[in-house]
Amino acid sequence: MMVSPASVLKSAMAKVPWVLSLVVSAMAFCLFFLQTALDLYKTGQKGLTFVLLSAGAGIAYGLIVIPLLGVIIWLVLKLAKSAKDLKWVVSSLCLSYSGAMIYGLLGILFSLVFAWKTSVAFGVTGVLWAIGPMIIAIRATTDGKNMLSIPIATVVSGIVLLSWSLFGQL
Repeated sequence: MMVSPASVLKSAMAKVPWVLSLVVSAMAFCLFFLQTALDLYKTGQKGLTFVLLSAGAGIAYGLIVIPLLGVIIWLVLKLAKSAKDLKWVVSSLCLSYSGAMIYGLLGILFSLVFAWKTSVAFGVTGVLWAIGPMIIAIRATTDGKNMLSIPIATVVSGIVLLSWSLFGQL
């Protein structure tokens, strides 16, 4: 999904179990929130309990918030006469964060091995990397209409980054 989202959507999306999509989303946000917590822990702003709770909050975010955004996208696309079903839209949105999961793994590695602060360099980059696959997924549901796919992906990505920013300020 990260390298060639269009081909995944055309050939393999029907074969991808929806549970796998949720696991990708949950892992991506677990690692993203964990990076943020580790950065705050390293600077003395938060304690170890916050680090552990952050991993759980990231899992919940990936399991609940991202699929909920997928449901909202599906409702908007239904108004635009999309033929794709709810499971397909939610799964493709969750799989859009596969790049964020890879960036999250790399970020945790660099954070633990080199003691870098990685939430912006790796975490935000991973979330931004998801915009491309998300646009392609939404475009696939609207028969190629960029008038819907780009604004929807932009709003969803903005919501994700804004909520992450608020999380970091807790």
